[in-house]
Amino acid sequence: MIRYKCIVSYCGANYAGWQRQNGVNSIQATIEDAIKIITVKDTTIVGSGRTDAKVNARGQVFHFDSDIDMSPYKWKGAINGFLPGDIHILSIEKVDDLFHSRFDVKEKKYTYRINMSEYDVFTKDTVYQYCRPLNVEKMIEASKYFLGTHDFTSYCSNSLEQMEDQTRTIYDIQFSIDQNILSITYSGNGFMRYMVRMMSGDLIEVGKGKLQPVDIQKHLEAKSKRIVQKNAPAEGLTLEHVDYFKVLAMNDTYCVHDLLIEQENNLLYLISVRKTNKTVGKIYLDENSSTITIKLLSANKIIDEENFIEDIKSSLKNKFSDIQQIVVKNFGIK
Repeated sequence: MIRYKCIVSYCGANYAGWQRQNGVNSIQATIEDAIKIITVKDTTIVGSGRTDAKVNARGQVFHFDSDIDMSPYKWKGAINGFLPGDIHILSIEKVDDLFHSRFDVKEKKYTYRINMSEYDVFTKDTVYQYCRPLNVEKMIEASKYFLGTHDFTSYCSNSLEQMEDQTRTIYDIQFSIDQNILSITYSGNGFMRYMVRMMSGDLIEVGKGKLQPVDIQKHLEAKSKRIVQKNAPAEGLTLEHVDYFKVLAMNDTYCVHDLLIEQENNLLYLISVRKTNKTVGKIYLDENSSTITIKLLSANKIIDEENFIEDIKSSLKNKFSDIQQIVVKNFGIK
């Protein structure tokens, strides 16, 4: 089987979201149906994440596996030939089996757009038509409370039973105005359901003068599902870009990938749980560049997965030809 990575853009106005659902029109189902016409068999595509009903994408990523060895150029033309005009494949490439469009995500970028002028019929499906001025300076001040790593329990609809850890990191929030359309672009390591729309909803309330910037801090600290009342309309939201870790080794449970931000000298890779991205190990290159140390959490079962440890060792040896020794240590790390 060959794995293909695809980047797709779409206008979400006519769809009930990304995920295939019975009885409704979805982005995933529409693309899968197009691929089925080509392959004459059911094919499941795996997206980087779900977008909700009416949410748009400029750079959503998905992958699929096929036994058809066709050039990316021909795949792109073939799939686009069977897609409606509001969904378009931008690029396709062959990738290693280690690539996973959902579990290997390093960073996502979303933009929320707000029209602060006259209603515009031509942008109604991609821009929230608020049609009144906002205090953008206050919104910028308020947005700074979102930056960094926080528990975003107050800013998502996922229940704590469904998702126990609701901590995420926001790297950057940028504001720009073009012809009275305000764009707020968020970059982070992951976003939960409604998270960007709830953050944007509170920022809009600040822009209206109904909230003060410091209220954002209070809402974050409350960690309550009841405190944030505004969920900005879906059509204003666009998934812009998805960036990926470079994967060194992977099995069904764990992934070894490069670092998002290198915080320690000689730290090469993190070992994490694929579904949660929780760190369970770190890989260090010693100063003399001849020894690599794999440090594992003592409470984790990864030490029992000897085959996976051997895969990691083999991948490290292939990547660093001068390495003379690889040491595995099983103890608590910070």
